Amino acid sequence: MTTTFNLQQSLLVLALSGIYPMLAGAATSAGIAQFIAGDVNVRGADGRTGALVKGKDIESGQAILTGVNGRAQVKFSDGGLISLQPNTEFKIANYVDQADPKEDRFLVDLLRGSMRAITGLIGKRNRANYKVTTTTATIGIRGSGFSAGYNPDGSLGVTAEKDAIEVCSGGTCVGVVAGESVRVNSSNEPPVRTVNRASVPTPGAVQDVVTVGNQTTNDGKSLVINSNPLPPLPDGRVTNTGTFTGLVGALHYHTALNPTDQSGTFSNAGTVGNVKLDAGKVLEVQSSGDTFKSSTLVESGSLGTIASNDFIGWGNWKTGMKNATAIYEGHFVVGQPTAVLPMTGNVFATYTLIGSTTPTSYMGASGTLTSASLSVNFDPTQAGGRMLQFNAATSFGNVAENFVYFSSSSFTSLSGRVSGIFTGANADRAGIVYNGDMVGAGTFSGSVVFKK
Repeated sequence: MTTTFNLQQSLLVLALSGIYPMLAGAATSAGIAQFIAGDVNVRGADGRTGALVKGKDIESGQAILTGVNGRAQVKFSDGGLISLQPNTEFKIANYVDQADPKEDRFLVDLLRGSMRAITGLIGKRNRANYKVTTTTATIGIRGSGFSAGYNPDGSLGVTAEKDAIEVCSGGTCVGVVAGESVRVNSSNEPPVRTVNRASVPTPGAVQDVVTVGNQTTNDGKSLVINSNPLPPLPDGRVTNTGTFTGLVGALHYHTALNPTDQSGTFSNAGTVGNVKLDAGKVLEVQSSGDTFKSSTLVESGSLGTIASNDFIGWGNWKTGMKNATAIYEGHFVVGQPTAVLPMTGNVFATYTLIGSTTPTSYMGASGTLTSASLSVNFDPTQAGGRMLQFNAATSFGNVAENFVYFSSSSFTSLSGRVSGIFTGANADRAGIVYNGDMVGAGTFSGSVVFKK
């Protein structure tokens, strides 16, 4: 820091001490209150409390308390951002920003309520010096975005929103990548994976737009976000929550762990009934009078949104239920069907793989997907009608179907080895569930998603 900057900083502290006596003698500003709504207060290290207003400096050692309708957003000097929701108590335990990886600290406490964080330069300089401590767990970073919130029963939910984080409790640390969530029941128990996102309330109307410190987008431009405490996620995960109808899907599962077990599908890769989604994760499907529910969702992915009519989700229910019967290794794809299949113009399409589950055997062993390809001729005038070719190579064996005919947005091969769906405008995406015979005995299965 230059001498000029130190002088300016000293004058600022003196000015603030005259307006807010409780801050007299406070440390260098850690950040600024960038957005305030409702009842929000700041408590100093001496225990004195006063109202927090927009533009006010926040110091290391202070705590922010939001009321039943209060929200606050703090922009830190390193470019990081913290959004606090109603009924939250958040303390800046130890904040140091000197552009020195050995000295920098971002140590904060979430004592109640919920928050969302976008990390700044301190987390990039030294990840070990960025910690969020709660009553049950400690959150570290391996990336730059997450949300955390206490549940009514006192447990803690944590969701990674960008890159990756690490949640530690009960002597165990669990890595969580973007889109994944964990639940911490107590400080003596390790984190457990869950399909439920952290309990963080959805924000109200969007406020003014601000530029976030030193953060930039992938193309080098300044990162701009809504100054609302919890701007909606960019990929629509918040939107893709609820129960929806009019989707199509395919599922392959086992009802017992033995080599001769038979499998089943959602209506033979056709229209399904109600589909329950949680942030894009498929939790339950009703089809042909049957109810399929996830018990353990080990893999999950999604693209698009229900609102834009281009949603497709895929995953693997390691365990689940079909009505009252246990099912295993339930690989699936579910999405919004293409309303009108291509008929003119580019009727031949080659698709590119964009998502998949790890193939598993009938006994639950994990394999490897080496490659997968999909070529489609949408021309209805060809012999036999429209046709697709699908190939998948795995460590368990290969699946090849060269003549799969279809007349709608869902399809199943004559052999039953391949079932799938077309989704999005102009059949821009396709999802396929495949299964094959292992060398020796038993079967394997998996799901893949493609785009044109």
